[in-house]
Amino acid sequence: MPENCWGNTTLEEHHRLHNKIRNELPELLSRLAIEGQEEEAIRLLVEWGTFKKKRFEIYNEARVLLDMGRIEVDVEVLE
Repeated sequence: MPENCWGNTTLEEHHRLHNKIRNELPELLSRLAIEGQEEEAIRLLVEWGTFKKKRFEIYNEARVLLDMGRIEVDVEVLE
């Protein structure tokens, strides 16, 4: 498949990745707070709400804090 404005993904894959991150991020931040990492959860929430970091960066950081591992994200896809 030729590279397009969504990187090496189809438009459907692009939207699926956006939706996955958008839907799971609030749950990840809640889990951080429940598991005793309230300060980290609040910090990430503030960074998300003030656009200091991209959503996928916050998503991956939350996953790492929860020992879930990072997901590979084509940055160009989410720009």
